[in-house]
Amino acid sequence: MADAETGATTLSTAAPPQLPPSFCAFLRDNHIDASVYSTSRKLPRYVRIIQYRQRSKDFVDDLVQQIQADAGCNVAKVGSVPGFIEIADQGVRLSQIRAYINGDIVGMDVSSGIAALALSVEPGDNVLDLCCAPGAKLLLLADLLDGHKATQRGTVTGVDISPHRAATCRSLVKKHAGSDRGLIRVFVDDGTTFDCKAPQHGWHDPQAIQAAGASSDSSLPKSKRQKRVISGQPWFAPRLLSTAYACSGTQLYDRVLVDAECTHDGSLVHVQKYEQWGWEQLDIQVVDGNKSVTVPTLQSKLLENGWRLLKPGGVLVYSTCSLSRFQNEFVLGGFLARHAEDEAILEPIPLLASNCTESGNGSIITSPIWMPVDDDEWDRAGLCQRRSVFSRMRHAVRLNPLVSNTSGMFIARIKKLRHGAQK
Repeated sequence: MADAETGATTLSTAAPPQLPPSFCAFLRDNHIDASVYSTSRKLPRYVRIIQYRQRSKDFVDDLVQQIQADAGCNVAKVGSVPGFIEIADQGVRLSQIRAYINGDIVGMDVSSGIAALALSVEPGDNVLDLCCAPGAKLLLLADLLDGHKATQRGTVTGVDISPHRAATCRSLVKKHAGSDRGLIRVFVDDGTTFDCKAPQHGWHDPQAIQAAGASSDSSLPKSKRQKRVISGQPWFAPRLLSTAYACSGTQLYDRVLVDAECTHDGSLVHVQKYEQWGWEQLDIQVVDGNKSVTVPTLQSKLLENGWRLLKPGGVLVYSTCSLSRFQNEFVLGGFLARHAEDEAILEPIPLLASNCTESGNGSIITSPIWMPVDDDEWDRAGLCQRRSVFSRMRHAVRLNPLVSNTSGMFIARIKKLRHGAQK
């Protein structure tokens, strides 16, 4: 892993003894400090306040005190990430927290929150979440739209290839979205080929629908017990977002989040679960087969399709919860090599722009991206011709659990300046 301040590559030999040898080899190949997995029990638990921007300061302060009383440990706001709360003891169950039972908070790692917030969603935006399960990002994105105040109501479109995972999203939306539920639609579809554009302008306005000579009847199946996957139609949506009129939109999205499918090796809580599941399952998830090729290939396809669906002037965020350079810098580098600097440009991530070398006061400390440190490493990695591409990545960041106190994350914010030629 790169050092948080200097960017120098430093590797530890302090790998937890239970990690399988093949996984340790994966860590070495990816310049990942194996000791990161010995910190998992020390990381805090994070939750997000639902509809935070509508809450008063007194409400939030009282909520923090109440959560601290229920959790029996230190609880504090994450100062640099609005709406997030840090619970010092990761072992605290949400079911023992009154604020969770009452629907005031939802579990969400702050690293995922930063990726979603990096889109800088504004009221009225049409947002696409191309890998939306398990649904926490959908809730946050819809919350940011301020649907109760916006004149032109924005939308959040979620996509997942698995009906089972889409059902998890639906349950979370039904439980926690409140009035924002009317802004969310979910498709069961392949994110690499998904082609439904943003909802038709005026989808929420009965007069606009009538003026277009369209029907406001829902086109979704009526059965509530079994949702059928119908091509081109939302699998789950409120009535107005599931009409033929709403689904006839031809405009591209204002914001696109590609929180891509990955090997999840940066999610320390996820890796820790293999103590119960069996470490051989970790090999299957991360190392076995041809995942070093198939996973980055899938990520590249997701990134390209998300870019195709983004309007000029819009913003796309590419993120993974992997620490692998092949799933992060190499995927992003390949994308930038295909899209010129006058088409795609990386921008600083607003919440993190001033936090790279500062700590305290709730700041999230970021780490530089991986890149070769000298000419020999550039040559060994076969990247001599990609130096200019890596220089374009300077605003991408890593969240290294050893210094960020969060799960591992890679985040890049990309602005689309113009449409490029189809690749």
